[in-house]
Amino acid sequence: MVPLRLAVASHCFSLPIRKAIHTTVEIGAKGIQFDVRNELRPAELSDSGRRQLLHELELEGVGIASLQLPTRRSFYDLQQLNDRVSAVKQALDFAYQLRVAIVVARVGTIPSDQDSDEYKLLVEVLNDIARHGNRVGATLAITPTRDSAPDLKSLLEQITEGLIGINFDPAVFAMSGRDAVAAYRELHSQVLHITARDGLRDIDGSGQETALGRGEVDWLELLTLVQEAEYRGWITVDRTAGEDKSADAARAIQFLQNVAMGG
Repeated sequence: MVPLRLAVASHCFSLPIRKAIHTTVEIGAKGIQFDVRNELRPAELSDSGRRQLLHELELEGVGIASLQLPTRRSFYDLQQLNDRVSAVKQALDFAYQLRVAIVVARVGTIPSDQDSDEYKLLVEVLNDIARHGNRVGATLAITPTRDSAPDLKSLLEQITEGLIGINFDPAVFAMSGRDAVAAYRELHSQVLHITARDGLRDIDGSGQETALGRGEVDWLELLTLVQEAEYRGWITVDRTAGEDKSADAARAIQFLQNVAMGG
């Protein structure tokens, strides 16, 4: 059985980078995810700074699971679209320099009409990003936004210029009233990274993120399926809500370890 590779998003700690790395070790994670817009900006890290960071990570026995690029608009919204695409390409370049395989980002809810200009533009943009990723040796994994598994699968089938995969976030499916386990079963061959979050569907149709294990995701079934599928990538704990994200992240790592051991 393939062992789980557990990581944590550094922003959960609200600490300087080097202290976040040390805290990652303390809570039992083997990897860390950096936010390249707000924490570890490419333009602010020199060549020597990159070497020093990689050296410190190596000393601590911590790998970089992925880089996260926060986005505010969809990749078919023409407003500042070129800037967003450039930011993704820069993040892919930065990932290669840091020996990281994956950049995760949201690209917006997939348009429902495949014949629409928005859908065609999204496919064009993702093919452009895929070509760039091919050249530099890093890959974009898109985080779903209330999208169904069939819609995600259909979109990725139209990316033919290189590899684009999925950052599987089960909380997204739970908060939109979908079965996260069924979604993973359908999408597993295209999953390049997993974000460990949990969530609940609210009565008004919206979603609410919860601490891991307190939402609607069946983690025992999901992790069993992940291991059966021989997934070899990282599972990165993230917490975007709550009063004590650092403590929640530490508990989440322990929770995942316990579930994986059948506890």
